Amino acid sequence: MSDFACARREMIDCQIRPADVTKYSILRALSQVPREKFVPKQFQSVAYSGTNLCIGPGRYLLEPRIFAKMLTFLNVTSKDLVLDIAPGFGYSSAVLAGLAEAVIGIETPDFADQAQEILSNESIDNAVVYEGKLTDGLDSQGPFDALIIQGGVEELPTQLESQVKLGGRIVALFIDGVRAECWRGLRTMHGVDWNFCFNASVPVLKDFSKKQEFVF
Repeated sequence: MSDFACARREMIDCQIRPADVTKYSILRALSQVPREKFVPKQFQSVAYSGTNLCIGPGRYLLEPRIFAKMLTFLNVTSKDLVLDIAPGFGYSSAVLAGLAEAVIGIETPDFADQAQEILSNESIDNAVVYEGKLTDGLDSQGPFDALIIQGGVEELPTQLESQVKLGGRIVALFIDGVRAECWRGLRTMHGVDWNFCFNASVPVLKDFSKKQEFVF
């Protein structure tokens, strides 16, 4: 067994399972995706560390434990179409592809092409990463059964909420000051019904920062 394969197994046994993530489909999906392929080469040796890993200016690959817990609350099924916002080099989309029918990722130009190339090299054909503005989503491919955002948000744009079908789920990490909380939303006819899931420590995605109000 390779060093990376051992690291992947240790990630699941020492980080994921102790975080009360025990659903077989999630553990299987995590075990099948080589996380080291979805980070810059200089960071491959720490790809499985229990931290939010910086993969570019202001951008992070979420800590494995946090991402796995988010997946638990997103509750993806094999019939779902999932919108994955800010998947970086495509790791989250690759894992989601092992759970869903199809995954649509949205990324900035710095990541989109490389993410799609890695997904293709790994023969993951039910996930695609499009270039676009993270806060815009991709309305033309919706509505989606589930939406997940790979980073902290201070505000969730209504245009993203509206791309989730009625009865669909949203999992997001809301940041208020230094605190981060994961919340699960259920899209209803009256908006989104939110429920608290767990506390977390994550960096904010700059596109999802609160707009500063001008005060005289």
